[in-house]
Amino acid sequence: MKISTLSPIGIFDSGIGGLIIAKEMKIQMPNEDFIYFGDTKNMPYGEKSKEFIRKYSMKIASFLYEKKCKALVIACNSITSNALDQIQKKFHKKILIFNVIDPVVKNTIFLSYKKIGIIATPATVHSNLYTKKIKKYYSHLDIVQMSTPLLAPIIENGWGTNKINPIIKNYLNHLKSIDAILLACTHYLFLKQEIENFYHGKVHLIDIQKIVVQEIKKKLSEQKLLCLHPTWNRFPIFYTSTSIPIFFEKKVRILFGKKVFFKTHIFNFF
Repeated sequence: MKISTLSPIGIFDSGIGGLIIAKEMKIQMPNEDFIYFGDTKNMPYGEKSKEFIRKYSMKIASFLYEKKCKALVIACNSITSNALDQIQKKFHKKILIFNVIDPVVKNTIFLSYKKIGIIATPATVHSNLYTKKIKKYYSHLDIVQMSTPLLAPIIENGWGTNKINPIIKNYLNHLKSIDAILLACTHYLFLKQEIENFYHGKVHLIDIQKIVVQEIKKKLSEQKLLCLHPTWNRFPIFYTSTSIPIFFEKKVRILFGKKVFFKTHIFNFF
């Protein structure tokens, strides 16, 4: 399959979480074209089995590969922590593969802290991947991990701040004596302001999206695949696995404006 600088980047997530990564890509790499896939039928992935996550994420990765993408961005922590090895095994010689964990855990920002908190989905916490990888590079760190299963579903369902704040408070009351917090689910990036408000600016929120996209840009440049010139009349395409959810469409319009395309792709599993 022939790819070039003009080929799109494929981004996928269980729902809207990866939209924050896609938005940061448009900020840092404004000339890039991308195709986004949100598995809205099966979200959230955080409470699914490892077998389920591997099966469905492979199907989506294959779909984006068939769309002649020059790179795959796994914008979901649950998928990265449970299916990255399988995706890499199939596609690593064919296409560039990026994820939202490796660039973060290697970042030197961790040298600045002594104790960090990690909030994530049950699937990510159960994999223990973050703790193992961070400890590999920064053995001095004291890491407190917490499963926060309610957050991704309520974000996808568009709950208001007045309903979300008590849930956030209930979780974060158990994570007070920390220097920094890692939002180890891209969905949680939609709650940055609420989390910052809880800590009154005394706990640093690690900018996952900036770190991840810096790595993507660097690698694309090294491979001479970074698009340096604007492409006209090419708009982002957003695929979902159900008819377009109202909240999903609303978030896309807020982040990317009106010049976008929506499509539905239904996978059949036998």
